[in-house]
Amino acid sequence: MMCFADRGFVFLSMPKAGSTVLQRHFARHAMILFRQPPGMKHMSASTFESVLAPWLEQYGHPRPSYETTCLVRHPIDRAVSWWKYRARPEAAGQPNYTGDWSFAEFADRLVGGEVTLGTSSNFVTDAQGRVIVDRLWRYEHLDAMTAWMSDRLGIDRPVLEPTNVSPAREGEVDAATRARLQEFFARDLEVYERAG
Repeated sequence: MMCFADRGFVFLSMPKAGSTVLQRHFARHAMILFRQPPGMKHMSASTFESVLAPWLEQYGHPRPSYETTCLVRHPIDRAVSWWKYRARPEAAGQPNYTGDWSFAEFADRLVGGEVTLGTSSNFVTDAQGRVIVDRLWRYEHLDAMTAWMSDRLGIDRPVLEPTNVSPAREGEVDAATRARLQEFFARDLEVYERAG
């Protein structure tokens, strides 16, 4: 999470959706920055609204004075990225290691509940399921979001370099697996479709 409430926005860092590369380039301009632990770095919209927004208001930044924003990744692409990330050599031996699984097996375990990943829809919605992030950007529109953030901050647009890249790994998503995941991620797909 990077807070630029003094410049009119707060960036919420959804996991596996480009937040690390943005932190690398914009952190020095933030009035508040959480890098660790992961639960604070990747604070959901509902946690932000219930915990941090009231605190910001006490210090002169009422909630209507800024908007929240985040990147949203296509849920199947995000699942593939998690599968690759958890296959890196340093994850071997950990309970969530995926180096021995095909993507189809990972997807089966995900749909079956054995593997848990936070979802885009849970990240951006409140307890009633309403999207409460003011401005959603698609992951593939990272350049447009970067330009928007730079404009808000009054700085030159940085040249983004890949950060926190998952290891290369063969793994085509077959049609049957894609269909199962599209059904499983139905709410996440709705959120993705809303993003600009």
